[in-house]
Amino acid sequence: MQFLAPTMLAGAAAISIPLALHFFYRARHTPLPWGPMRFLKEAIEQTSRRLKFQELILLLLRCLAIILIALAIARPGSENAALSNRGDAVDAVLVIDTSFSMGARDGEKTRLERAKEAALAVIDTLPANSSVQVFSCSDRATLLGPIQKLNMDQAKQVIGTIQITSLSSDLLPGLAEALTTAKSGTASAKEVYVFTDMQKEAFERQQGGVRAKCEEIKAAGNLVFIRCGDINRKLLNVAVEDVTWHTESIPHTRTRIPFVITLKNTGVEPVKGLKVSLELDGKAVEKDAVQIDQIDPDQTFPVTLTGSLEKAGVSVVGVRIENNDLPGDDVFFKTILVRDKVRVLLVNGTPKPENPTGSGDHFVRTALNPGKIPDYYIESESVAANEASPKNLDGTDIVYLLNASIRDTDPIAGMSADFLAELDKFVKNGGGLVISCGDQVSSDLYNKTFGSAGTKVLPFDLATILNATETSPFHPAADSVEEASFLSKFRVSPYSQSLQAVSLFRMFSVTEAGANGRVLVRTTSGLPYITSKVVGAGEVIMITSSLDESWGNFSSDPGSFQVPLAVFTVTHLTSRKVAGGTSTAGNPLVYYPPAEAGSVFEVVMPAPPKDKLRPRVKLEALDVGGKRTVTATDTQLAGIYHIVPVGKGDDSGPVFTVNPDLRESVKLASATDDDVESWLGFRPAIVQAGAGTDSAVTQLRTRSEWTEYVLVALLVLLVAEAAWAWVCGRAW
Repeated sequence: MQFLAPTMLAGAAAISIPLALHFFYRARHTPLPWGPMRFLKEAIEQTSRRLKFQELILLLLRCLAIILIALAIARPGSENAALSNRGDAVDAVLVIDTSFSMGARDGEKTRLERAKEAALAVIDTLPANSSVQVFSCSDRATLLGPIQKLNMDQAKQVIGTIQITSLSSDLLPGLAEALTTAKSGTASAKEVYVFTDMQKEAFERQQGGVRAKCEEIKAAGNLVFIRCGDINRKLLNVAVEDVTWHTESIPHTRTRIPFVITLKNTGVEPVKGLKVSLELDGKAVEKDAVQIDQIDPDQTFPVTLTGSLEKAGVSVVGVRIENNDLPGDDVFFKTILVRDKVRVLLVNGTPKPENPTGSGDHFVRTALNPGKIPDYYIESESVAANEASPKNLDGTDIVYLLNASIRDTDPIAGMSADFLAELDKFVKNGGGLVISCGDQVSSDLYNKTFGSAGTKVLPFDLATILNATETSPFHPAADSVEEASFLSKFRVSPYSQSLQAVSLFRMFSVTEAGANGRVLVRTTSGLPYITSKVVGAGEVIMITSSLDESWGNFSSDPGSFQVPLAVFTVTHLTSRKVAGGTSTAGNPLVYYPPAEAGSVFEVVMPAPPKDKLRPRVKLEALDVGGKRTVTATDTQLAGIYHIVPVGKGDDSGPVFTVNPDLRESVKLASATDDDVESWLGFRPAIVQAGAGTDSAVTQLRTRSEWTEYVLVALLVLLVAEAAWAWVCGRAW
């Protein structure tokens, strides 16, 4: 039990008054002997015990009446009451769930619309002089206002501006902020309201923390959940999980490629008549839209749609679905780099003009254009190692060093220092570099130039040359291919067989200890064969053997190994050179701008619903780890983002795509009241949002104070006291 005016309990001391009257009041009289009194003595003794009992009951009734009066003035209430006591000002905090499950419709209104209506109703029930603060909450909490805590009109305006996000549910951040804000208020009574559809994910993600925070709120004030969804409603929902493209070549202009869309039914009911459509750079590919007859619960369903790639650069592939109950995960975006030309520089360490097929660049050049197609989208340029110059790097996407020596004492042999210096900048600015070994490669010079003693470009320092026999060569192992790498297809058929068919007779060993490179493929004996390392914005791939026939039978099956290896490598390395990418709502977008781009930028965000103007937020480039970095953290909405120099056009910078956080819809299930009680260890007040929200809240607030019940008990007691006094014939 708690008391709003505990000092008033001191009034209970007034019970001393009837006690004093009872024990100390005596009639003043002078004794007068009277003979007949001896005849009354016997009658008095018989009735005295009855009179004392009646007077004791009367005394107790009067003492209890005084105690009840004191209790009523002290205003008792329940410690576990749902709301603060009526009539007193309170510090109210409203936490409104904005995760995308709140976009589901229950009838004619979305759950968020019901939450906003319920929040307005709660504000109308607050006593005079109360304060209110409004938070939006998904997996993070944001204070929305009002600026003036006592201004209820401002609070209502703030509630009207709340929008759905693409984030998932987590109540802990909102509860934590609500408790801190409520404690900072000046009113003695605290009330925290949480408006949510009560997805289980919101409670279970950080269940221990949610329980502890709810217990703190219960100790400091009062906690009420407003259920904004229909607990009996089973949502029909299909989520777009991913979109990939089926192609063994780099996406390039003037081609039409198939896109594979992965859908999943995350509800508990079949979804029928789902429409799936594809768009490229915002333009719908209407003729390829399809309608799916049915997707069963928990079923993953692939759909293939094709689209034409018309322009070079970064394009955005978008997928949209229709005809289910939850629109928040009905979209998916992904960036795709479309190339007009890919320019590859082949630095040849063993040029043989008189025997082109025996030249060190022959097999790689053939693999890059296996059909020898004129004006092919992959253009390769070959240059002898001793003739390579910085100008060769202009407009180049990828550089191959094919058994290329490094100039040391001989001024006309090997790659020059000027070329190597520019090559280092080329890689760090996003270029791709592929290094293959051979008998022209000196481990000492390579380590001194590229390794730990030089620019640290090599994934691992080169050690000694290892030799094998023709009868017992080294073989790459398919099961050693790193699953998370761009070569993962070589783990499975048919690529695994072609990989293991390669025989290597010579290869470099490397120093793995202390290095930070990755081994992508090993031989059956565990030796690193293909390695990689991210350097700045670029990446280096090193092959410890040769890419010709000098150290192995690399060309034994060109169609199965050479071509896929070249295509996978070029596709992977060219994708690193373009800023932007695909992310998930809530994750930051990071951009490394060039020095000439300035220091002030703006993130151009998706336009809100029914608004064509895209909002902008100003950002500054900061030095992070020695790199100029621009970070955009406000990514609560799925859609297309650009980071542009301040004042430039909306699409003048790198493009980022942001998708919904699918943790929200992976398990669509609303918590019951019993679920909440089991998670929190107590049953908080839970009110259904709707037409009766205000009356339900008012009723809860009334029930929290016992004063009325105490006054009723006092009235009954006084009536009983008067009746008993009349029966006994005793009055003061």
